[in-house]
Amino acid sequence: MNDFPISTVHLRRLFKFAFGVPLQSYIRSRKLAFSIEDLIQTEKRVLDIAIECGYEHEQTYIRAFKREYGITLGECRESGKSIQVTAPIHLFPENDICGNVVYGPDMVMIPSFHVIGRMYQIEIAESPTKAPEAAKQFWWDKRHEVLNPIEPHIYYGLTRTPDPSLSWTYYLPSMRVTDLNNIPEGFIGDTVPASMCVGFRYIGNHHYEDLNQQRAEALYTAIDRLTAEHSGRFELLDSEFFFEKVDTDAYDGEYCQMEWFAPIRLNNFLK
Repeated sequence: MNDFPISTVHLRRLFKFAFGVPLQSYIRSRKLAFSIEDLIQTEKRVLDIAIECGYEHEQTYIRAFKREYGITLGECRESGKSIQVTAPIHLFPENDICGNVVYGPDMVMIPSFHVIGRMYQIEIAESPTKAPEAAKQFWWDKRHEVLNPIEPHIYYGLTRTPDPSLSWTYYLPSMRVTDLNNIPEGFIGDTVPASMCVGFRYIGNHHYEDLNQQRAEALYTAIDRLTAEHSGRFELLDSEFFFEKVDTDAYDGEYCQMEWFAPIRLNNFLK
């Protein structure tokens, strides 16, 4: 926890909001998952495994293991049963800004969907400022004109670049709809194609309407860094399109979240 420049209380609340489980429960599950390899592949004493996993007493470890997996240590070693363990969650302290975090990447197959919104042409250099302003203007003043949205509480911000040589992009603050048959005057409809995408999630200790320039720039800096770290696995195709998704109902009075997706080309699927 000392890697995060935020209080332990704040980190625990943020973690619970982001992942739906208490931080201590996750830590316990990861300790137990770490112990399984030693149980199955070595002849280590149970006491030694318990101590290595942070348990002072053998019986405490035995009881925790049974509660977590529903089997005893002996059954784990002898039965050959498959055991589903809690995978590590990747948080990135270097992407922390004022106690907010970005995590990912996740590979996600996005099905095709339709959106209707108001189109803006935005200079790329000004997008961290202009895109949030356009999003707020749409959400406050225009979203109610979109007929029968599928998810009335979810905002979609779709960016398309008609030509990579241009200094500007099209930005479409929008809502998801079933089809493009009822587009209000002054609005634009678009279809996001089915795509294998990379996804990142931003968790912020603020209202979703406070996704300002500083936070937008922090998000894109984190995405660029993490994408570079995984360049051997995929190629980011954000010059085609990318979109952010904000579930306004997810705001709990303290935390908000924003998801960001862009299509990718897998370089080495099996890696």
